[in-house]
Amino acid sequence: MNGDPGSGATRCRRTQRWSAALAAALLCLSPLTAQEKPSAKDDDEVSKLGPVDPYTGGDAAAMAAAGIVAYGPFPWADGHGTPDIDRVLGERRVLWVETAHFRIGFSMKSAPWPEAAAAKKQLQEEVKALRKKLPKVAEKPKKLDPWLRLHLYAQRCEQAYAQFHALIGTTDADFPAKGTRPGEGAYLGMPGKFLVLLFQKQSDMGRYMDRFCNMKADSSMRFYHDKTHSMLLAVAAEGLDGFDESGLHGHFLYALWHNLMNGLNGFRFPLPHWFAEGIAHCQARKVESDFLNIQIRDDEAVAEEKQNNWPVKVRRRAQHDGTWFPFETMVQWTDWKELGYHAHSQSWSRLDYLLQLDREKVGAMLRKLKNVPADGTFDGQAAQLRTLAQRLLFETFEFDAATFDQKWREWVLKTYPKK
Repeated sequence: MNGDPGSGATRCRRTQRWSAALAAALLCLSPLTAQEKPSAKDDDEVSKLGPVDPYTGGDAAAMAAAGIVAYGPFPWADGHGTPDIDRVLGERRVLWVETAHFRIGFSMKSAPWPEAAAAKKQLQEEVKALRKKLPKVAEKPKKLDPWLRLHLYAQRCEQAYAQFHALIGTTDADFPAKGTRPGEGAYLGMPGKFLVLLFQKQSDMGRYMDRFCNMKADSSMRFYHDKTHSMLLAVAAEGLDGFDESGLHGHFLYALWHNLMNGLNGFRFPLPHWFAEGIAHCQARKVESDFLNIQIRDDEAVAEEKQNNWPVKVRRRAQHDGTWFPFETMVQWTDWKELGYHAHSQSWSRLDYLLQLDREKVGAMLRKLKNVPADGTFDGQAAQLRTLAQRLLFETFEFDAATFDQKWREWVLKTYPKK
């Protein structure tokens, strides 16, 4: 099994470690009946809901307005469908929705609104946008019930997909379905739709990952189903203990953008860490939240109440020699465990700088990195990509390593606040 482990997630004043891996594996599946089923005593809010979406009522016009292609059952990945997953997890414990580019399973319970004013306002704007498509959504719902949360995540998925298209300068028309191999499909080149599983319980996620992915994971995981060539993102709310709705939203976007980047033209090799992490963090940090998608290393001392203030933290390091990562060091990162707080924050800042210089050029770099034909070993291809990224940076922005360092530091000191 080949994996690309990701980083951890942190909240100011509270740290939650998790692992995220994108794995390619040949699966040896055991019979469905061999799996332990949830206890009948489980108090699952989703299982008590009726079978019909209360916001569309199953009406074709309402579904189309909301961007819903279908409800379950439908095929999933590697020869199994939603009925197979239901038999493992328990009937009616997952809500299933399909959109234009995603298939989504949802079993999270109702959630309260976030307490922070900025996060609450941002979520209210999302609900407002959803109400334009689903008039049955209350203007100011007292809580986020499972179906409402599912619609919000479906909206977030498709919004992220559209933003990704905008970044790389493409539309669906640029990815006609030509075949069943990676690079020939309709979904950024993948033949299968992108998959999302949002669980409340770690035990449910653990059962899915064990049964259908042949691996142990019960918190947050990115996985490649290599028979149907589908990119999966699975998250269990219990595994991100203490995260509010905005924290989960930010974590979700961070991981989803990784899957979109990896899926572009087929998952054959990992992107350079500094580049992919930088883009993912730029998207996740648009969500108003105290939660960060990082893992603070034991040798890093970062004041908990200031962990989220990346502009100030980066600026303070950029102004002193020896306290920031030179680009020649960043391009050599190959192990996610090397990427602590400062590596993540400075990767974010490097892409923050490049994106404000020219978003189209960043998108062009990403397209060129993912257009490289698969040739050689997984690790060997990754090494070639790291070298290619340096060359593309020079060709696209006319930056060698020293110039990139200089220009980035000047911009940081001019742009980011001192405190």
